[in-house]
Formats: sequence, C-alpha cells, structure tokens
Amino acid sequence: MKSQKEDRRSRRTQQLLGDALVELMLEKHFENITVQDILDRANVGRSTFYAHYTDKESLLLSQIKHIIHEMEAYASDSGSNPHGVLPSLELFRHVKEQRRLMQAFVWGRGAEILTQDFQGQISKMIEQNLHLMAVDTAVFAVPVSVIAKFVMSTFLMLLRWWFDEDMRHTPEEMNEMFQKLVMPGIHSLMG
Repeated sequence: MKSQKEDRRSRRTQQLLGDALVELMLEKHFENITVQDILDRANVGRSTFYAHYTDKESLLLSQIKHIIHEMEAYASDSGSNPHGVLPSLELFRHVKEQRRLMQAFVWGRGAEILTQDFQGQISKMIEQNLHLMAVDTAVFAVPVSVIAKFVMSTFLMLLRWWFDEDMRHTPEEMNEMFQKLVMPGIHSLMG
C-alpha cells in the first residue's frame, strides 16, 4: 500500500516538473532555463528534483519520451492503416488537442530530439503500412525505408508549417495537404 502511495506521489512530482518545463519553454529558450527556474515554477525542492532527474536535459528527454509515447498510442489506436501510409488525420487532431505541449517542443532544442525519436518510431509504422498497401507482386522503385523517411519528413515539415501559421487550418485541411503531397509519389513508386 505504501509503495502505491509513493508511486502516485512520484508521478505527481514528475508531472509538476514536466508541466513547469513546458510552461517555461513557451516563455524562453531551453538553454536559458535553469533547474532553479523549474523548481520555482513547480514549487518543488532541489533534492526532490534530483531524486527523479540528473539535470534539466534528463527532464527534457523524459518529456519527449512522454510525447512520443502519447503520439504512438494515439496513432496505434487507429491501427495499421491499409488505406494510407500514416494515420495522419488522427495525428493532426492529436497535435491540435495537445497544441500547448507540442508548441513547446516544435521550437528550441527539444525539437531536434523529438524529431529524431519520433521519426524513427513512426517510420516503422509507415513501412508496415506501405507493405500493406502494396499488392502481392508490387515492388517499390525506391527502398521502403527511404519512402518512409520521406513521408515522415513531409509530415514533420507540415507540422512545423502549421505551427508557423498559428494553426489556422483544420486538421482535416492539413491531412488533405499531406495526402496530396505524398500519395501521388507513393503510387508512382509502386511497380
């Protein structure tokens, strides 16, 4: 019983620290944020912080892993999609719902780490979906891993553009742009 209470307390502390970091990243660049800034914002003591994280970078990485996990869970809820390469509409909707959190990571240092990890995870899903889309005898003119990276890069570019445009477009409009950009090329690569 005691460990369950400690686990809840630990998760709550980690949530407070993560929320504090996100709020601060919306105000200033990650490089300018100090551990003390995070402690003050979360109203958490230094020893509590260091019981969970070694430094602000490890807190940032844990937040990025959390975002990737959420995105993967959201995307996998729609499962492998034999009618498309990526559940892009669902992902655009999720990003819109989590706008504040995502915005903190689209700019600044977190974007590079998030992009690398996210691209790797989602590229695997795209590869699986490409194989499902292909008819039994279809062979792609370009390696599937290259196509997956292209599709993922296009998706991430559109996300960044969407944020730059202050998300004036709906998730449905973003998905339509994505489909128009990637699907003709994919179909032309199917032999």
